[in-house]
Amino acid sequence: MRRHRQSLWTNSRLSLAISSLLGIFFLLITAVLISGFAFLFISDFRLLRLISLIPVFTGAFSGAFICGKYRRRKGLISGVVCGIVIYVLICAAGAIFTGRLTRISKLLLLVTAGAIGGITGVNSKRPKRLRD
Repeated sequence: MRRHRQSLWTNSRLSLAISSLLGIFFLLITAVLISGFAFLFISDFRLLRLISLIPVFTGAFSGAFICGKYRRRKGLISGVVCGIVIYVLICAAGAIFTGRLTRISKLLLLVTAGAIGGITGVNSKRPKRLRD
């Protein structure tokens, strides 16, 4: 009889933690790229508030997309939870570095982006090497 080794994505807590950390990683990469773009090309500082939301949306969407793509079930719920975890991590980093907590509107943006990413990930093409 063959042994069946379970995938990393069958454990919901571990898969949410990994996808949230990947979302934070994508958020940081996007933030660096957007800040370089803003430094070089943007002269009107009123646009920076809107442009600063792009990395937050990208990070939550990509983390939830990865979670939904590899878990292949409950994309909406896992995306919302992934967005909440990313919000908690951002809120903790903001409290450490600036001494202030982030606004609740950022939580709404992260939850919405996470839900969209989770649904899109579940409905995307199945990965080739995914073990159930």
